[in-house]
Amino acid sequence: MAEKLFKKISILLLALIIGLGNAANILVMVPMPFKSHTMNSQPIFKELAKRGHNVTVVSPFPQKTPVPNLTDIVVPNFLEELSKQITSPGMLLNKGLFSHLTSLWNFGLDCVTRSLQFEQVQRLIQDTDSRFDLIIAEVWFLQEPFIAFGHKFKAPVIGIMQSYFFPKTAFLNGNHYTTAFSKFNDRMTFMERAINFAFQYWDIVVGNLYYLKKQEALMREYFKYPGSENLPPIEDLLRNISLTLIEQNTAIGYPEPLQKNVIPYGGINVQDVQQLPEDLKKILDNAKSGVIYLSFGSYFDITVLEPFMQDAILSALGKLKYKVLLKAENSSILQNYSSKNEVVRNWFPQSAVLAHPNCKLFITHGGMHGLVEAVYHAVPMVVIPLRGDQNYNAKFIVNEGIGYSLDKNSITTELLLEAVDRVLHNPTYREKIKERSSIFKDQPIPTMDHVIYWIEYVIRHRGAPHLRPAVLDLHWYQYLMLDVIAF
Repeated sequence: MAEKLFKKISILLLALIIGLGNAANILVMVPMPFKSHTMNSQPIFKELAKRGHNVTVVSPFPQKTPVPNLTDIVVPNFLEELSKQITSPGMLLNKGLFSHLTSLWNFGLDCVTRSLQFEQVQRLIQDTDSRFDLIIAEVWFLQEPFIAFGHKFKAPVIGIMQSYFFPKTAFLNGNHYTTAFSKFNDRMTFMERAINFAFQYWDIVVGNLYYLKKQEALMREYFKYPGSENLPPIEDLLRNISLTLIEQNTAIGYPEPLQKNVIPYGGINVQDVQQLPEDLKKILDNAKSGVIYLSFGSYFDITVLEPFMQDAILSALGKLKYKVLLKAENSSILQNYSSKNEVVRNWFPQSAVLAHPNCKLFITHGGMHGLVEAVYHAVPMVVIPLRGDQNYNAKFIVNEGIGYSLDKNSITTELLLEAVDRVLHNPTYREKIKERSSIFKDQPIPTMDHVIYWIEYVIRHRGAPHLRPAVLDLHWYQYLMLDVIAF
């Protein structure tokens, strides 16, 4: 017995020594105030720390309780300063694909400028003592200049994408580009294909000539360190990213080819559902008719909508026989409405709420994270898309029969009540989303193990350049076949 125990202890000690020998220093750059983005990736950072790596995370959202091997560098959260810009007509209510994309670019340039000025970020740029074996950064969503940390620390870079690929992002990954900003599905009419074609060219060509040039200017202005005079062009740095982690799953979105340098990680944050607070658990347990949960995500509040939209939604909620959990910053918005059936809070543990068996319907703006959680927990949806990929997600939800979509610009109380009634009382929606949930959960290995394997693979193979597709050596006009067309 003692001999067996000694062998087990010896094996554990050997594994620990091997683990320590392979431990890497990893820098995670997510300094932007996108809480849903950061929180959605946090399980990966924590798991890397749990497996013995030394992880340094730069973000406005530190751990609530200390995590061994994980160090938080806390930067200011400037979300309040940006709130007017985030919910401006250009960002929220603009219908045009092209003008919306331009607004998003300008928003990203403003955010990056602020982030690069932080003392904590500048201290890292000037740091000559630290050594990092890997950089993980959300460079694919408006934060391209952080790719320079790979050059500074002579380390491979892994990019994070919290949505479908934008055309420019797919282009710089050597991957197929999508329709993620449009309302189109994967079977388009001629006119839809023409619009989609024009949008893809706009994002790739104008994105290269205008947006990336501005981001490169910011990179060169703020990244000053020994050797920074040899910084390659930002486009070249992005083309040499070792790996991209993308929030996708076979159950969400249309089938699309991905190169070997892209690893999906959709659903990584919903598998371990936290416990509901006792008071909220009691509300859900006692809601015999069921609960409807309404949230427009971590950035948008119902108060950012036009008054007629707010009125339509709040009037409808007061007429429902179901208990309604309403995410809103201030309960005073209900003072002119019937609200006996409503519980208003500025935050709900969303995944835990959707996981409760009494949660019957999710009214959402169609953000990627909410879509992932709803499909995983098999809760059908009524979608009111606001901007960006939410229109694309809404189209997918309707096409697959897992929910119903309403246009925010023409919403009325009657239309919302009709949509709620349709989804709740037509069993097809529940059946379809159960099928999707089953597909979502049917994975050959746990998603977390899959993601960590590939992150460590990049470390082991010093950037894994063999995963890089040759298409990345083409200029944008060659990639778009403009030279061949001209010939």
